[in-house]
Amino acid sequence: MKRLLSLILAALLALPFGFAAGAADDTAGARTGTLKFIAYNVSGIPLVGGFQGSTFTTTKERAEILGGLLNGTDVDFIGTEEDFNGAPYLAAEMTNYPYRSYTSGGLAQGQGLNVYSKYKIYNVERVKWRFEYGTVSGSMDALSNKGFIYALVEFAEGVYINVINVHMDAGYDAFSVLARADNFKQLAAYINENLNDGRPLIVQGDFNFKFKRELKDDMYENLLVPTGMKDVWAELSGNGVYDAASPDFVRTAAGDDLDRIIWRSGDYMELTPVSKTVPPLTGENGERYTDHNPMLTEFEYTITGSEPTPEDLIEPIEENAVLLTLKEIVWTFIRLIQTVLGLVELPYLAYQGIDILVNGKAP
Repeated sequence: MKRLLSLILAALLALPFGFAAGAADDTAGARTGTLKFIAYNVSGIPLVGGFQGSTFTTTKERAEILGGLLNGTDVDFIGTEEDFNGAPYLAAEMTNYPYRSYTSGGLAQGQGLNVYSKYKIYNVERVKWRFEYGTVSGSMDALSNKGFIYALVEFAEGVYINVINVHMDAGYDAFSVLARADNFKQLAAYINENLNDGRPLIVQGDFNFKFKRELKDDMYENLLVPTGMKDVWAELSGNGVYDAASPDFVRTAAGDDLDRIIWRSGDYMELTPVSKTVPPLTGENGERYTDHNPMLTEFEYTITGSEPTPEDLIEPIEENAVLLTLKEIVWTFIRLIQTVLGLVELPYLAYQGIDILVNGKAP
């Protein structure tokens, strides 16, 4: 009897533990399930963002509305861009996401990037782009500390995924394109130097990039090829064709948009995108509160082995509010100086206007 009980106990201990996000076990013993991600530019630039979308709103009102809408999506992980001064109001409404990063400050000093998760996040790191273009020309990207935010997400006990939320340099003028190409190269270098740890990697956010534009920013050669990553839209809707000049490129397929998600699997976890949709995050009468289409991507995952536990797991810490305020004052002064110095860009700004009048906007 004791031997029988021991065998039963050993068998129970050998069973794989349960996984969150709709997990199941297949007949071969591999653990499977689904994970859902949303990348959403919430258009939280003070005043300017209020006019983006179909209805005018204040920064606070917009953030509160979008926070409530995002909170009801029931996805696993959310990355927001351009939350800036609206970040505290947005976060206050997202009660279904107890694990999150904390604001890096308002427009003058902040990134405008944050992440929200149903599952624990660790080792949050913010990285600023080394090259942005424009204070009064381009898309005025140099007036904020844009870049990307990294988090290690524990989706189940002992199961970790590297996730990055980005906001690339905007605009399709020549200097902005060069800046964005450098953003891709900087991100690729960061990934190759820090995240070749055998874990899956998901990068989502506002890439300000479309394959069909055929510009020289070239996300494929500057980011995807060096890191071995793939683009969800290109794989699901574009038949795996990344070259817009190719006759096989599916130019008419919906979703080749500014907000994107790219990914690669890990040594112990296979990720497969199964859907890419635009969730209806609108008001009661269909009001849109941003000029971006939010992107919801669902992945199926299969775990075939165990991974080593990270050496360090550091939980996010909220920065002191007084210190943030003081930094904002200093950065506001810096931005004013930048704007005055940036007046030398006025001839280029005039060129941009003429180019749009003659050639129209990029698709």
